[in-house]
Amino acid sequence: MKFSLRNSQPYRLMLFFTCLVLTVLMPSSYAQNAYPTKPIKIIVPFTPGGVTDLLARDIGQRLSTRLGQTVLAENKAGANGNIGAEIVAKSKADGHTLLLTAANIAISAASQKKLSYKLFDDLSPISLLAKGPYILVTPSRHVNHPSSSFQDLLQVAKSNPGKLSMASSGTGSAGHLSGELLQIAANLKFTHIPYKGQTEAMGDILGGQSSALFFATVAVVTPHLTDGRINILAVTTKTRSPLLAQTPTISELGFPGFDVSTWHGLFAPKNTPKDIVEKLNNEIVLFFNSLDIQKKYTAQGLQISTSRPEEFNEFLRTEVSQYEKVIKTANLTIE
Repeated sequence: MKFSLRNSQPYRLMLFFTCLVLTVLMPSSYAQNAYPTKPIKIIVPFTPGGVTDLLARDIGQRLSTRLGQTVLAENKAGANGNIGAEIVAKSKADGHTLLLTAANIAISAASQKKLSYKLFDDLSPISLLAKGPYILVTPSRHVNHPSSSFQDLLQVAKSNPGKLSMASSGTGSAGHLSGELLQIAANLKFTHIPYKGQTEAMGDILGGQSSALFFATVAVVTPHLTDGRINILAVTTKTRSPLLAQTPTISELGFPGFDVSTWHGLFAPKNTPKDIVEKLNNEIVLFFNSLDIQKKYTAQGLQISTSRPEEFNEFLRTEVSQYEKVIKTANLTIE
């Protein structure tokens, strides 16, 4: 009878333990290179149909093709975007649950210290995606509001402190805080009137029922550029909007450094492996390098602004710091 070492029990035990040791010592990067291993969810913390939702679905389609796994956008609206952000913050840090959100998250971090998650402690920035301005508009039909230019607005406001109303899509919105920042910078006093959303605020501006000034997004303003019912005075970003190239920035008009934007960015849960964050960042940058994609979002009033994760992190800290200063100086309470 011929003896075979391979069939012996000691050999089989040695083989088993060798495999076990190799598995334990296997570099974590090997597992990360296999990412993704299952479908990916991109949580959108707002209702369907907006620009944030559109971005998530376009990115999802791209990643599905490139990564070989289904990538779906999932809307989890509520609490000014904080419900969806909390879901991602508490998800497993393996890159299979992502968050695509907007500037609201920086405002929440600046104003709400009792949130169930912390922006910098519980989320990992992947990339800034796109930025756009708010547009300062006034009604052209209101008899008590002759402000057809930015300088007119300043003169009327200084002569009538507290008498001009400032519409917004809600207390604590970026549009509201743009107005508060202007009041601080120019030493003005407006009366804030919060609406349930931009559509409602713009409706009163267009109808001449309101004497308000209003900081609105490009998407809300562009359908009314030529109907003569609004005056377009300025944009809030430090550079002009490609869609409104003739409209000056507030910074140009005497307030250097004035810079407020509506923006969108992609996050993962904190402690997501660096290789996975890098892989997603690379795919995002490649996707938005497409001229067709850039044209698509330029038409939405946005400028593609992809970034490295560390650059996005610094951008976020600057945003939170600015909003903290505005909220403190204006003595605002935002819930």
